[in-house]
Amino acid sequence: MNTSSHISLETLVDIVEGRATSAALESAVAHISSCSDCVDTLRQLQQVILMMQSDTAEDAPHDLLQSAISIFSPEGQSQPLRHLVAILTFDSRQAGPAFGIRSLQSTSRQLLYSARETDLDLRITVQNDECIVAGQVIRDGCVGGRVEISGDAGSAAANLNEVCEFTLPAIPLGNYSLRVKMPDVQIEIPELELKD
Repeated sequence: MNTSSHISLETLVDIVEGRATSAALESAVAHISSCSDCVDTLRQLQQVILMMQSDTAEDAPHDLLQSAISIFSPEGQSQPLRHLVAILTFDSRQAGPAFGIRSLQSTSRQLLYSARETDLDLRITVQNDECIVAGQVIRDGCVGGRVEISGDAGSAAANLNEVCEFTLPAIPLGNYSLRVKMPDVQIEIPELELKD
């Protein structure tokens, strides 16, 4: 038999629950007399609905239900961690003459990196053959993040403060990679040369 001529599931449920109109009931009875598929579906629905009506189980605790619902709600779903590579957009050592004249007294080098909606401002100060890397992450939602730097000469780490600033402990001159880890994104500067 053609499936398009079968009784709709909605109509079969209405029949089982006693909500079907008399016209729908007459048409269904005529169809069911010659369609074993619809008879089987009607019997299955009768069993399921009877089981549901006779269920005496207690409801799950409210906290458990909320926890289960939050798994499937958009705000409850954890987003996959994005991994972005930052691009250098400004280096004070390569800045034009106007910037160089104003910053003659500065002993720090400033580097600006960008990675999508995030900017990373680094200030590198060399003292006694060691570098102090400080900076700020500029984006929403960066509080509680962590900055890590590592290379052949050593490694260091620091947490972002309430305004997303950090200062890493002094490390030897050398080549490093720097990572900023936040709940939803990890931003990496794969090659950071710290030199005098």
